[in-house]
Amino acid sequence: MELAAIYVYPVKSLRGFPVPCARIEQGAIVGDRMWVVVDEEGNFMHMRDYPQMARVATAYSASALVLQADGMRPLEMPLSADGALGDAASPAARYVKLWRRSAPVVSTTPEADAWISDALRHKAYLMALTRTVPPRDCPDYERSSALHDATPFHVTSESSLADLNRRSTVVVPMNRFRPNVVVSGFPAYAEDTWNRIAIGGIQLRWIKACTRCAITMTDPATGERERREPLYTLSTYRRLGGEVAFGHYLVAETLAGDIQVGDPVAIVERHATPTV
Repeated sequence: MELAAIYVYPVKSLRGFPVPCARIEQGAIVGDRMWVVVDEEGNFMHMRDYPQMARVATAYSASALVLQADGMRPLEMPLSADGALGDAASPAARYVKLWRRSAPVVSTTPEADAWISDALRHKAYLMALTRTVPPRDCPDYERSSALHDATPFHVTSESSLADLNRRSTVVVPMNRFRPNVVVSGFPAYAEDTWNRIAIGGIQLRWIKACTRCAITMTDPATGERERREPLYTLSTYRRLGGEVAFGHYLVAETLAGDIQVGDPVAIVERHATPTV
């Protein structure tokens, strides 16, 4: 029962990458969801509506965020763009509405805006999270979130994915679900019973199950969208109200520390009944 994989997604809805270890600061994985792409109306862009976002790869160098897309020169953004550009009095700071909360962001550069617009073939702007201004309309469980949909930790299980793929006519990889952490060694859907878990020295508390959308039907390498899987198969046995669920959202009760692949995963507290 161990941590099998860690994923980092620097830019919301662009391609992420696996890492062998990660630093936790302020209750979130360092470098995860620190940038967001917005359209001309100021709405954040996501792979549900723009599946071509999957074609843009992200990476970190020692000093920059690096974006890559086929046929284009890489874009390098200095890491200071993650929030050092704005302050509480700066007119550059603005809010972008996510789902429940509004997150404070600042502009990056005209060159970055032009690059991401060319890569997505849609007028767009690359914005960076700033920590110098508090979020608005923020639920308590999202206080540690950067530009995440919900909480900073999204946990999935290798056994649960294997069970889904046995049932489905289409085999999907784990990155269709865009988790931060993946566990192994547990029975399929054992995570439905977890209220608190410990990964190495980091303790996490359950908030809610993750209901799934069209992103799971999008090939994470090409941006091409499947007609119905894996949502159709999930709908036959993983219904949660009118939606389907796979994976769970958690928050860190240990706000700083390190995790690495191979760390033991322990169940600290269970729900009285499964959550899905």
